[in-house]
Amino acid sequence: MKTKRLTILILSLCIFGALMPAHAEGFKIRGIKGLWWEGIEKYNLALPWLARHNLNFLMLCYTSFPASGTDWRADYTNAEKAQIKELAQRGKALGVEICLSFNPGIWSNPPLVYSSDQDCKLAFQKVRTVHELGVRWFALCLDDINRALQPEDQSRFGNLAAAQVYFVNRLWEEMKALKPRPRLIFCPSAYTTADMREHLEYTKTIGNGISREVMMFWTGPQVCSPSITASDARLVAQWLKRKPFVWDNYPVNDMFAWRPLLSPLKNRSSDLKDAVCGYIANPMKQWHLSTIPLTSTASYLTNPEKYDAERAKQQIIESYPRDQQRAIRLLLHLYGDSFWGEPGFPPKPEYVSRDQAQKDLHIYRALRTELMRNAGLSDLWLDIRDALESDITFLEKIAVDRRATSPLKASGIDFEGGAASVFGWLKYDKLVNYVYAKSTGRNEMHTSFYLSEQCPKAILRLTARNDDWQTNGTIEIMLDDYQVYAGPANFPSNAFETKEFTLPGSILKVGENLLRIRMTEQQGALGMPPWFMVSDVELIPLSPQTN
Repeated sequence: MKTKRLTILILSLCIFGALMPAHAEGFKIRGIKGLWWEGIEKYNLALPWLARHNLNFLMLCYTSFPASGTDWRADYTNAEKAQIKELAQRGKALGVEICLSFNPGIWSNPPLVYSSDQDCKLAFQKVRTVHELGVRWFALCLDDINRALQPEDQSRFGNLAAAQVYFVNRLWEEMKALKPRPRLIFCPSAYTTADMREHLEYTKTIGNGISREVMMFWTGPQVCSPSITASDARLVAQWLKRKPFVWDNYPVNDMFAWRPLLSPLKNRSSDLKDAVCGYIANPMKQWHLSTIPLTSTASYLTNPEKYDAERAKQQIIESYPRDQQRAIRLLLHLYGDSFWGEPGFPPKPEYVSRDQAQKDLHIYRALRTELMRNAGLSDLWLDIRDALESDITFLEKIAVDRRATSPLKASGIDFEGGAASVFGWLKYDKLVNYVYAKSTGRNEMHTSFYLSEQCPKAILRLTARNDDWQTNGTIEIMLDDYQVYAGPANFPSNAFETKEFTLPGSILKVGENLLRIRMTEQQGALGMPPWFMVSDVELIPLSPQTN
């Protein structure tokens, strides 16, 4: 009788379970890569964190080991092999796949030759060596390389796509003989939707030509994509003849000089997992800071249908002990309120009024105090210290009235216009503003000063530097309608230098005066030379007797 009741109970549970909606599954392959993580230390920190957050993939960056990072042909040292083997063993125990990535096209000297037997054998040797250490996943990356072919490749293949098809397929055919059989991901030279569309013949050639067993990376519509949807992925899948593997460049911060990017992940569609074969996030250089936004990424990857960015932010705060939550809340307030494509991104203090700077300064200093006084947050403090201190310095410069002892004594942040509002005010450890060619619309900056009495003569002292490519663009310095200087920007490209310009008293007026600095070069791209950068400017009145 008991056996019969137990059988009925089991059948009832099976029927009930069949009627219940299936638990939403996350991305099959989900994890991260390393960014400029020299050596293995940060991977050893990341590995258990990934396992705790239900992530199962960890890709080693090209620069994990110094020698092979700058020269892909260099072999790993015995010490490095031991570290890779230990990492693979730990990963296996934790259920996290370790993936070795290498880029034979970047920093390659001499350049990679796709048709070279020697280069093909070296690529396979790199794979075989690490496969023997227990690693089963590999990423052959040809992103961000010089796309020009060497003469022998040009004569044999005629185009980049055909050369890469040959190289990848040859490597894969040799890899398949290894036991246990490894997996290979390829990162093409055109890896965004925009670049793929612009080079559609290249994209379709590699899609049609490379073995379907090889997966392919894709960063979304852009290099750093404000949104990635399933429809985006399906379009790329048509070109590549396979579901793409998402390489999501968030919260990576190498393009912002290691600025903290802490916003929860946003604008990744809930059905993306069905249109791709895997997903890795690209962290910041600072590992402990990275865990804040990556916690939200992990939530999305394990259950995308239920993911909500605002709820993820609150869950991040609550994941810390109560005595640390105020600091995390302040961190997210200052550095986690904006995401790619949103106003205020990347998060940083803006040029504001002196009163507002004083208010903002209180919040930044409060965060510094919270991080410094809590021993449990020491790792976060070390990660953010440089950025936070520079932001505090920036606000302090605004909050203090620097003109109390001089008619004009200002730093670059006192200039309006220019390009600092786009690319940041702190450069080369100075608070600066800078101008580009006229075609960019960011070719002029200006500041004003007030004279209470007539000045018979003065010196304008300007501290500046020229662009780092030494193209010596032309500039013009105007004081109201008077041309102080016009001609080549004869300032050094590797340091700031101070130059003085003598001003006749007749051009200085009682009341407000306007100083303008503009670049007069006609052509140039925003963010590229020619540019001219100002860190400090001062007006020094002279007595009538001064020569």
